[in-house]
Amino acid sequence: MAAEPNETAQVNEIQKEYTRIDKDWLSLHYKISIGMVLFALAVECIMGLILVNTDMLNTTVPKFVFKFILVPSGVNGLCAVIDHMVVKSEKISQTAKIYTVSIINTVICFSLFTAHSAFTVTYYVFVTAIILTTVYASYLVTLSTSVSGLALLVISELFITWDVDKPTIFQSTLRLGNFLIALFIMFSVSMICMVVIHYEKRKNRASIRIEEERITLTKRLKMDELTGIYNRKALHDAMRDLEDCNPQDNYIFGITDIDKFKNINDSWGHQTGDKCLIAFAQLLKSNCIKANVYRYGGDEFCIIFHHTDINEAYETAVLIQDQLKKVEFKEYPELQMTASFGLAQYGSGMNAARLFMSADQALYQAKITRDAIRIHEKEI
Repeated sequence: MAAEPNETAQVNEIQKEYTRIDKDWLSLHYKISIGMVLFALAVECIMGLILVNTDMLNTTVPKFVFKFILVPSGVNGLCAVIDHMVVKSEKISQTAKIYTVSIINTVICFSLFTAHSAFTVTYYVFVTAIILTTVYASYLVTLSTSVSGLALLVISELFITWDVDKPTIFQSTLRLGNFLIALFIMFSVSMICMVVIHYEKRKNRASIRIEEERITLTKRLKMDELTGIYNRKALHDAMRDLEDCNPQDNYIFGITDIDKFKNINDSWGHQTGDKCLIAFAQLLKSNCIKANVYRYGGDEFCIIFHHTDINEAYETAVLIQDQLKKVEFKEYPELQMTASFGLAQYGSGMNAARLFMSADQALYQAKITRDAIRIHEKEI
């Protein structure tokens, strides 16, 4: 049986699962970008064939192929290569990959829009790039994509004249209207995405908070309120798990209690007795580094030593006995505690009940002389 996991382990697993989901979406995001490049190339080739065979083409075929097929496809192909190198790199963090794929997607949109802006529908390719970032639930990723998309749209529309037959926004009221509407839609979509991310983050935080509360409740059910160590229920669970372990892993089971504890309660009161239990529990916990400590009941405590041989467990018990004798109470300077230990080694074919009985028998032998340590079937 391994040591109890840290109470945040399951919460960390949730965070890791979110990271895995982001990684899976990043892969799909990258594939969508590649798909856009290939789809755009196919559409450009088909449209080129149609235009070449009609009287709609008002330029030479080589010039048309160069400007509207080779150049945009070349830019998009370069973006696809960069995307591939970044996504497959093991030296680049996942966060950097997310930003890179998101921004490069807007560059692909910029290339398509610039080459084919005569078609009004191309205004809205940037919207796709923004929406694809919402799955990451990151304000900065979506904001960066939105800002870069808006900037590239403005640059393309105001400063680049790729298609000389296309009227500029200063020459056409319709073109200006479409441009302003596109800006408004992109801005609106960006704001909507931010709102979606806000609620997605709230949902994620709620799931983590619920898991933390569940872990806290589970832990409380397994903790002894007085001493702050594991209780009897936790011991039963640990003993059940112990039966599934490999006997070769060297597990030692120990039972200990405070000698003449009833006399302490009778002489100094139960409140002082509680202080003794707390002090003893803290000594057990601080010294049993490779073990879990449980309060079985009253002044009786159990210890499960993990990957420890019998000699090391014995030495730990001796150390605890020595430190316990030095514990002082200012109100009762004459009060001195001692403890007895019974130890048993987990072996092949031994179940939890037999292991417990072996340690209990060893403790019974130790209680005969008190302040002693006994090992089942062997005395040291």
